[in-house]
Amino acid sequence: MIKELLSVLLAALLTLSLTACQKEVGGKADMPAVQTASGDFQKNMRQSKYFYITDMCETEDGVIFDRDGFLYYLDKEEKRATILCAKPDCPHTGKDCNAKLNTRGMWSCGDRLYCVTYTDGGNGGKLVTSMERDGTGRRDVQELLFAPGGSQSSYDRPVFYGGDVYYVYNDVLYRVPLGGKKEDAQALWGEDAGNGNDGPFLFTGNELHLTLWPDGEFVYFMANLEQSDGTYKDTLFAYGIKDRQVRQVWATPEEAEVGAWDTAGVSVSAWYVLDGTIYFYLAGNGFWRSSLTGGGTELLAATGDKAAYGTVLFSDDYMCLLNDLPGDRVGRIENEGGDAIFVYGLDGTLQKELPLAALFDEVPGIAGFAPLFISHHELYFIADAGAWGDIVNGTQYKAKQDILCVLNLDTGAITQIYTWQ
Repeated sequence: MIKELLSVLLAALLTLSLTACQKEVGGKADMPAVQTASGDFQKNMRQSKYFYITDMCETEDGVIFDRDGFLYYLDKEEKRATILCAKPDCPHTGKDCNAKLNTRGMWSCGDRLYCVTYTDGGNGGKLVTSMERDGTGRRDVQELLFAPGGSQSSYDRPVFYGGDVYYVYNDVLYRVPLGGKKEDAQALWGEDAGNGNDGPFLFTGNELHLTLWPDGEFVYFMANLEQSDGTYKDTLFAYGIKDRQVRQVWATPEEAEVGAWDTAGVSVSAWYVLDGTIYFYLAGNGFWRSSLTGGGTELLAATGDKAAYGTVLFSDDYMCLLNDLPGDRVGRIENEGGDAIFVYGLDGTLQKELPLAALFDEVPGIAGFAPLFISHHELYFIADAGAWGDIVNGTQYKAKQDILCVLNLDTGAITQIYTWQ
């Protein structure tokens, strides 16, 4: 009896609270009314700086990701990755592969996967394409951009939040319902938005890079804006979903306030917004946080010499730093070196230092590591065991070998999952 009551209660809660997925329009099939836990913006999936893997989406039991234009599924429990193509005898190398899809944004809604893709080979606009979780049953849902040739290089991937798709086109931040028509997109902020929210965005070249980040009742966007002295500063704005107003809520702190770091007064090395607070890392300085509703900047942890520099991943529970120890190893990825992951809580407490020495012993020629994401108590990363050669000095090219690995943040155990060669 108790189990039956719990089942009814759970179903009722899901029906009431998880209904953000919209219907596909234009004769498309309706989406399920109940949204899965993976249906909204996933902060932990938006931090990878690894060139070959930037678009990822976490489902109930795994992660779907785009690596170099091909979709893969990662089973987190089995620690196994497979390409999303079941076509017999497919070499998984060309456009005829079922897994082939160049993405610029990814999320899961209901029982389907949504990807932002390109039209006309990338020369036109952008489409939202939906498919089954196994990559089959693809269909175009909606077009995002109004016309080709607009400003498309100065912003990050579109995001899905609360049933809407947020994106930037021709200097304007837009919102449109999932499955809606491009003519129904609402201008929120930017040049000539025409709604009183005309912003300071003057897109010229690569002066501004816009990163969208929903949290609570706001959609935040980070922009690197030119200052009066000709320098550029990371500046965070918030669009209020309820009041439809845009406000500046944060900017990179001044060196006089927090001390010096690699890009003092200009930009932060990594950042994460959670529950109205921004957590950020300053390379060579430490971890900090600031309330976005007022208040000063607080030092959480001053990293020691061994962890002074590195690549950082955040989650709702952790701040993890892969230290950067450049040496003789030559890598193709951002972090050339590193021999440990330093695990901090969001309160700045150093919880663990987890060595990566076991991988160096198991895999010869590792050149570096690229952190991808944190899921619960596991950190997933790429081990680069292949290095580019030096033609000038006659160094031979080495075969490319990238290894997808997972580090257990509780035990320190490392598991090799998949290898690309």
